[in-house]
Amino acid sequence: MLLLCLDYLGTFAFAISGALTAARHRLDWFGLVVLAAVTAVGGGTIRDLLIGQVPPFCLQDESYLLLALVAAMAVVGLHRHITRRERALLVADAIGLGVFTVIGAARATEAGLGWVGTVGLACLTGVGGGVIRDLLVREVPLVLRKEVYASASIAGALLYRWLVHTSLPTGLTTALCAAAVIAIRLYCMWRTVDLPRLEVPDDGGTAGSAEDAEDAGPDQVI
Repeated sequence: MLLLCLDYLGTFAFAISGALTAARHRLDWFGLVVLAAVTAVGGGTIRDLLIGQVPPFCLQDESYLLLALVAAMAVVGLHRHITRRERALLVADAIGLGVFTVIGAARATEAGLGWVGTVGLACLTGVGGGVIRDLLVREVPLVLRKEVYASASIAGALLYRWLVHTSLPTGLTTALCAAAVIAIRLYCMWRTVDLPRLEVPDDGGTAGSAEDAEDAGPDQVI
């Protein structure tokens, strides 16, 4: 029951991030709902299709899509209040990342996949929706540019794959892996830890000036 509640919380936070992205790009209400939905369920939907689970989870349980719709409407009506709660949204997003990661890892393990498949589907479940969101608004996905986000998901998936072969109860394994992802994500946000990047000088001789200017803004993965 707790995992389901956290799953809904993460879905709502992801949908809010998609709706806020749509608002920042001045999309209409339909575009706002679409971005909210694909951010919330996009990764899990692709995961289910890859392992042959059809219809995907969001069509078997339509509460996920309804939750995304509620989140979109909340952004329409409460945009100013929501943006003031950015820290709370980031915490909810980290919880969603952790829960989505272990759900993806569990589904991959049940499908009989190995280490690579498990880690890949777990990470896809956690970050796939955000990647689709960014591509739809013609941006390089933020998880590829900065911040420890997908890396936290990969670490949690690796831990899950290792613990699932031990004598630990399944519930404890799930809780430990989700907690690990959440802790890594929150710590890196708190300490502003980013992955290193290769700086290649442009024609003018300055390294990554456009990227640096962009990274100086308030952009956050959520």
